[in-house]
Amino acid sequence: MNGTARVRVATLVPGLAGRGVLLAAPDDAERVRRALVDGGFAVAEVAGPAAGLREAQAAIARALRLPETAGRNLDALVDSLRDLATWWPDDERVALLWPGAEELVEGDLPGFLTLTEILRAATDDLWRGGGPGDRQFETVAFVRRHGVRALGDA
Repeated sequence: MNGTARVRVATLVPGLAGRGVLLAAPDDAERVRRALVDGGFAVAEVAGPAAGLREAQAAIARALRLPETAGRNLDALVDSLRDLATWWPDDERVALLWPGAEELVEGDLPGFLTLTEILRAATDDLWRGGGPGDRQFETVAFVRRHGVRALGDA
């Protein structure tokens, strides 16, 4: 990664829960966004809440500028995430912000778990030590309730 050291989102924003897919309170969205930009991350943001797996998958694919097939086929989503360097050629650090993620948690918990597992796996798969094509990729899902506390409350 051109000598750039790996920096985890949790290091930039202490108090977030999780690994690969971090949970944050919606009230902390601007604080998280600012810390990521200041930390050198390109930020992609999911537009609007989604209560179903396919709707959320399509929104994630659009936010990450992935091919249309990634928005409707889980295997295509996995493959497209593996090729994140193709879609984000100028950005070695990419963070996905997912506001309204609690809609999917409450509307389709298995769907939320499926998508977060795919995103978490991408976080692990995209970093192989800092070589060409490696990407730092993490997701911050903003969730009300469900035990997620604001950073000031942590």
